[in-house]
Amino acid sequence: MKTNPETHKKNVHDLEKEVADLKARITFKDMELTRISTAVAEKTSKLKRLLDQIESLELDQATKKSMKESCLTLIDSHTIGKMINAELTEADSVFLSRLQKKHPKLNQREMRVLHLVKLNQDTREIAQTIGISTRGLESIRYRLHKKLDLGKHQSIKTYLSDFAVSE
Repeated sequence: MKTNPETHKKNVHDLEKEVADLKARITFKDMELTRISTAVAEKTSKLKRLLDQIESLELDQATKKSMKESCLTLIDSHTIGKMINAELTEADSVFLSRLQKKHPKLNQREMRVLHLVKLNQDTREIAQTIGISTRGLESIRYRLHKKLDLGKHQSIKTYLSDFAVSE
């Protein structure tokens, strides 16, 4: 069955428009995720400072303990939320598969680090998640920079964001 060239052009145009719309949505969602992640990190930092301030207050031990437990619960709920977000979704699997095809020399640990970077986790959080020191993670990120063939001033996060929206 032959298709009309005009119909084919229209279908291609419609698909290109749909792809452009999806890329725009992905970019928007990524910016939204970055904004939310930053806000959560700031709140956690403030809660930790509050916890330190509570420790220095001259209150009865029961009140102090109750206040500290409330802060710790809020901090822990943030950590659990981060862990849930770190679970591999189908979209992440597709993304990592494409990344592995483009960069076949990446090992499993490097792929995990890249996944966590893509999820907007900072160096300290990633190091804790994979069980190494912050300095060790910095070494991994340095090697990743080379393996991904990034320029001196190119960030891994930007590279991953661009890669996610490319075909």
